[in-house]
Amino acid sequence: MNFIKKILPVILSFLLLGSYPLLARTKAVKIKIGVGKAVVTLLKGDASLFKKGVKKPQALSKGSLLTQGDRVTTGIKSRVEIKLPDKSFIRFDEKTTFVLEAVAYDKKTKKRDININLILGKTWAKVPKFSGSKGRFAITTKTSVAGVRGTDFRMNVNKDNSAVLKVYEGEVVVSKRKHTKVAKTKAKLEKPTPVAGPRPVAGPHPVSMEEWTYIVKSLHQINIRPDGTAAKPFRFDIAKDLNDWVRWNRMRNKLIGD
Repeated sequence: MNFIKKILPVILSFLLLGSYPLLARTKAVKIKIGVGKAVVTLLKGDASLFKKGVKKPQALSKGSLLTQGDRVTTGIKSRVEIKLPDKSFIRFDEKTTFVLEAVAYDKKTKKRDININLILGKTWAKVPKFSGSKGRFAITTKTSVAGVRGTDFRMNVNKDNSAVLKVYEGEVVVSKRKHTKVAKTKAKLEKPTPVAGPRPVAGPHPVSMEEWTYIVKSLHQINIRPDGTAAKPFRFDIAKDLNDWVRWNRMRNKLIGD
């Protein structure tokens, strides 16, 4: 009996040490978001797929799988619908170019990291809202970022980099995209200059539109200028907004369960 009492703690220690790596790995899997895939659920016309690092494009087709870094361009009179790993749907009209910058989703934690860079053209996003969802779902342009959790909206990006976003349901947070500036180094060292003494500091002044953020609510739109500045959101006329692109997206929403 004494021998068992002495050896039992040793056995338990070995068991715990042996199981520790497994427990650690299990915990890591729960908090990690794996890289996901998007699937083409509809293709009308033709579109070209450029895989990252590959110069020659390949034809896109229904059922094609898209991964992070893929670039797609739709042809004339063409449209494509894509289902993302979080069950969101995003559609693109003719003569549109976009890049899947990030496409990841964890079913257990409902954490997502999805970012579509809309370079040119028109897109329509239908994003489901999950209770307790984390992470981001964003549409980015050269000058702006539109972040959502659950909503139905469309966005147009023009050749001059101006953009229009219209929300049909939910809310979208739109802000100016921040760009990192790289400082230029001078080849020659400058001579030291005398430092000026204390002087009065200027008082409060109006803040420029270099940094801005707006919450665009249902049935409102925001116009973003080519220089990246934006006008305040305003309510748009839903009747005047109807066109072939809007009607087609509404029809697709009903088919997938609006």
